[in-house]
Amino acid sequence: METVKVTKRTITQEVSATGNVKPSESVDLAFETSGRVESVNAKVGEFISAGRVIASLNTAELNAQLDKANADLASQRSALDKAYVDLDNYYGNVINTVNSAYTSANDAIRIKIDSLFSDDESNNPKMTFESTNSQEKILSENKRFIIKSALNGWLSQISSLDASTSQNVLEQALSDSKTNLNDAYGFINLLMNTTISAISLPASTLAAHKTSINDARSEIDSAAAKVTTLTQNISSQKATITSKQAEIKSYQASVDNINAQIAKTFLRSPISGTVTKQDAKVGEIVSANSIVASVISSGSYEIDSRIPEVDIARIRVGNAAKVTLDAYGNDVVFEARVISIDPAETVIEGVATYLTKLNFTKPDSRIKPGMTANIDIMSASHDNALSLPQRAVQKEGGREFVLIPKITSEGAPSTEERDVKTGLRGSSGYIEILNGLSEGEEVVISRLGK
Repeated sequence: METVKVTKRTITQEVSATGNVKPSESVDLAFETSGRVESVNAKVGEFISAGRVIASLNTAELNAQLDKANADLASQRSALDKAYVDLDNYYGNVINTVNSAYTSANDAIRIKIDSLFSDDESNNPKMTFESTNSQEKILSENKRFIIKSALNGWLSQISSLDASTSQNVLEQALSDSKTNLNDAYGFINLLMNTTISAISLPASTLAAHKTSINDARSEIDSAAAKVTTLTQNISSQKATITSKQAEIKSYQASVDNINAQIAKTFLRSPISGTVTKQDAKVGEIVSANSIVASVISSGSYEIDSRIPEVDIARIRVGNAAKVTLDAYGNDVVFEARVISIDPAETVIEGVATYLTKLNFTKPDSRIKPGMTANIDIMSASHDNALSLPQRAVQKEGGREFVLIPKITSEGAPSTEERDVKTGLRGSSGYIEILNGLSEGEEVVISRLGK
C-alpha cells in the first residue's frame, strides 16, 4: 500500500479568474453649453493635473452681460448705502425731536395753563375756580399731579440720551414721547371741558382760560405731529433698506448666474491623468453635451473580473491576489487586492457572475489599460495546519474518512476506516484535517497495483 504521513503546512485557498486592466478613474468630458472654441490647452498623451483647463469657449457676450450685471449691482449697493445714511440721519434727529416734544409739553402744562391751578407743582394741586361738574374738576386736579410726575420721568429719560445711544433705545424714546404727548393732550381736553363748566368766572377770565388751553393743545398737537412724522420716517426707511437688500440679493444672483455660465465655457479635468482624446479645434462650433475630450488616471489601474457564483462566496474585500499579464508571461507577477464586489449579479451564458474589482498595490509603468490579466485571489490561508493530499480523503454520502494501514492477526496487510473532519481545500492539492488524525500518522493513498 502507498501511504503518506499527516504533516503540518500552510494551506492556501485561491480563486482563479481572468479580467481586464482599466484605469482606476476615467472620464469623458463635454461642454455643458454650445459655443465657439476659443482655446485648446492640452493634447492627446499629455499629463494634466486636476482642474487644468483642456479647452474653452468664447465668452465675449457673457463678459458684456457680466459687466452690466456688476454695474447694476454696484448701483444698488450705492443706493443701499445711501438708505443707511438716511436712516442714521433720522436716528440723529431723535434726541432733538424728543427734547423739543418735552419742551412743548412742559410749556403747555406748566406755563400756558398755569393760571388754571394753584399749588400745581405740589402733591395736591387745586383749580382756581369751581365747576358745575365736580367729578371732572377732581379728575383734572388728579391728572395735573400725574402729569407732573410724567414730565419729571420724561425729562430723566431724555437726559440720558446721547450720540452713543442705540437705535432701539432711541426708538423707545420716540414711542414714550408719543405716549406722554397723548396723555398731555387728553389732560388738556379734560381741562377744556372743566373750564366750560366753570362757575362765576368773568367772561374775560373764561375767555383767557380757553385761549390758554387752546394754545397748549396746539403746542402739544404740533409736537406730537413731529414725533409721529419722525417715527414714520424711520419705519419707512427701514422698509426701504429691507427692500434694497432684497434687490441686491436678486442682482447678486444675476451676477452669480452669469459667472456660472462663464464657468461652463471652460472644460476642466476633474482628475489628474493622461489625455486620451481631444477633438476640440479653435474656431469650430461645439454642441452641448458632445464629448470632446477624455482623461484616464495615470499610474493607478484596476482590474475588472467576472467571478462566477460558485467562487464568489469565498472572496472578500481586502483579499490579496497575484496577477500575471499576458503581455509579460507567467514569470512577471504583480500584487493586487480586492477592493469591491458588486452585490447584483450579471448573467453571462446562463451563469450568474459578480463584477469584482481589484487594485494594483504598487504603480508600475509596465501596466497598461486594456491588458488581459490572469488572477489568483487568495481567499483564505491557514498556517501550521494538519494536512493530507486531497485524494487521501474519501467521501461517502455526507461522511468523510481515511484508510489507516494495519496488519491482521494473520500478518496480512489491511486497512481500517477512520472518520475525519476537513477544513480548507488548498489550491496546491492539500486539504486541512481539523479532527480525527494526529501529526505523523500514516494514511493510505492507494493500494499498490491499483
